Amino acid sequence: MYSIFSATKNLVMKIDSYIDLVGESVLHFEEGVKLYLSGKEDEFNERLNIIKMLEGRADGLRQDIEAQLYVQTLIPESRGDVLEILEEMDAIIDFSKSIMFDFFIEKPAIPDVLHDRIKKLTEIAVNTTQALVQATRSYFYDVNSVKDHLHKVSFFENESDNIADKAKREIFDLDIKLSRKLHIKNFIVLIDTISDTAEKIANKVSIAAIKRIV
Repeated sequence: MYSIFSATKNLVMKIDSYIDLVGESVLHFEEGVKLYLSGKEDEFNERLNIIKMLEGRADGLRQDIEAQLYVQTLIPESRGDVLEILEEMDAIIDFSKSIMFDFFIEKPAIPDVLHDRIKKLTEIAVNTTQALVQATRSYFYDVNSVKDHLHKVSFFENESDNIADKAKREIFDLDIKLSRKLHIKNFIVLIDTISDTAEKIANKVSIAAIKRIV
């Protein structure tokens, strides 16, 4: 198996850790949404604090990786693609934290009838991100297997759009104030954005992989 960093074990470890943090952040995000819907405010706040901590660790790690790539003049032919992919993946953690913080500040009143739909949408956001994580890891270690994971990203992103559309229709069928409907709809859109972002990053991983193969 050919690794893009066959001679830089320290960098490999840092990139592995960074990718793990992206995947871990959405898992805490999913649990946070479930806790919010269950009315467990203290436990929700704990998850929010964990995501904040993960964001700080990821930012520091990404800066270390970038510095090492430049200072040690590593993989100059792929450096631009690597930096872009890592920077774009940071958006996943940012979105997770931002949405959790919006829940914390705005406290949307979500009817019980929508809880399962929102939980499913959040689960799909996690699945999309985890497929992206697998594709990204493959780019660094076994570029020929990247495509095996990219189709999963597209599949889950389409699922996310379908679930979000159903949720929006259900919201506007409810007998509640329009302002409340729009408030809840905004959170549906935000959660769906995680899957959209993962797909956009996956497209860049796909292009970067093709450049390495040809």
